[in-house]
Amino acid sequence: MTQSPPDLDRIDRKIIDALRGDARMSNAELAERVGLTAAPMSRRLSRLYASGIIRQTVVIDPQSVGLGLQAYVEITLDRTTPQVGERFINLVKRMVEVVEIHAVAGDFDFLLKVSVRDMADFKRLIWQEFDRLAEIKTIRSTMIFDSPKISYGYLP
Repeated sequence: MTQSPPDLDRIDRKIIDALRGDARMSNAELAERVGLTAAPMSRRLSRLYASGIIRQTVVIDPQSVGLGLQAYVEITLDRTTPQVGERFINLVKRMVEVVEIHAVAGDFDFLLKVSVRDMADFKRLIWQEFDRLAEIKTIRSTMIFDSPKISYGYLP
């Protein structure tokens, strides 16, 4: 059963839009921007976090911390059973270089985003870490040159 989308009013949408522009602004700044006082602003923000609409996370610029190479890695598993898929996911979750895991439908089973220092580090990841995973049938990589737009969702 699919979950119905939450009811977001005009103020909720203004809060989300403001935070997408600057997630570091204070509660007071945010309240002023959307036209509320501090207490109602705090309650709305708490509700948006509690409902999971807004996730509290830190986005790190990989280049600034020495991770000069990002890539997408397409993984096709040898068998596509729930048990094999779960085992693969649990193993890959432990790899700090893997920053995103997406189970997909199509020509391959998983799309991973990896961040590593350089090509030598990428080679080590593919040839040593992924080589240990017997579930993998094929690996295909695409290097990321630039990311001119990164958005973490929009409001329909």
